[in-house]
Amino acid sequence: MAATAPLPRAPVSSPATRTVLWPARSNLRAAAVPPAGTLGLRRRQPFPAVSVTPASAQSTPPALAVDPEVEALLDSVKWDAKGLAVAIAQNVDTGAILMQGFANREALAATISTRKATFYSRSRSSLWTKGETSMNFINVHDIFLDCDRDSIIYLGTPDGPTCHTGAETCYYSSVYDALQGSKSSQERQVATTLYSLEDTISKRKEEIVTEGSGKPSWTKKLLLDNQLLCSKIREEAGELIQTLLENEDRSRTASEMGDLLYHAMVLLSVKDVKMEEVLEVLRKRFSQSGVEEKASRKKS
Repeated sequence: MAATAPLPRAPVSSPATRTVLWPARSNLRAAAVPPAGTLGLRRRQPFPAVSVTPASAQSTPPALAVDPEVEALLDSVKWDAKGLAVAIAQNVDTGAILMQGFANREALAATISTRKATFYSRSRSSLWTKGETSMNFINVHDIFLDCDRDSIIYLGTPDGPTCHTGAETCYYSSVYDALQGSKSSQERQVATTLYSLEDTISKRKEEIVTEGSGKPSWTKKLLLDNQLLCSKIREEAGELIQTLLENEDRSRTASEMGDLLYHAMVLLSVKDVKMEEVLEVLRKRFSQSGVEEKASRKKS
């Protein structure tokens, strides 16, 4: 978001002007100030929606009323002189940083209640929920505060591209690429090791289509030969198992798991399945026992 001239501290509603928007929640920790680093919001069912009337550019942010536990948590945040704190949205499955904005008390309270990432617009002097125009909401699964309690992470799943440019994330401009003369590309992602590997496999797949087999590559050989790929996955799985049966050292186990993961990800590429889809499946199973999950498979 572009910086603007300093604004007065966002006003905080007084007890006399507050309207109760939802009843006290037992799922929030009873302690007045939760331990630093997390809000401890573990239940995944949505809170009742908060009705907030959009404010004009010249109006003050709408006042939100919260229950005592949330009020105490909001009090514990170190808001700056303008009543704001940095708020970062992060993809719960990929770990990608989606965007950065600012939040005030009301924005954080609204996010806790609605589980939609809500920010404070410094240019409009009002609250705004990401996706209220584009419908590309960021659905919040958890919220974290840093150790100094002066910045916030909204951990969630995006409904679509986060950036106004249409990119998945606002962070696609690499400083080192720029220093080397490369132009920014909206396809560029802030990729962790796992997603860098997925991207490399994807590029090899594209090269087969555009250039044929071209330069020799083990990944290309696997992509072109399903039987070879399946045999390697079986082989690597067996070698991983052996590290347990023969009590091999930890480094050997890590190495064999790396081999198995790589070959399995090539298979995912062949099947046009993204790693993000796999992680989403795993996340959805967190609240379900393995026994229940297997039983549900038999019924379907």
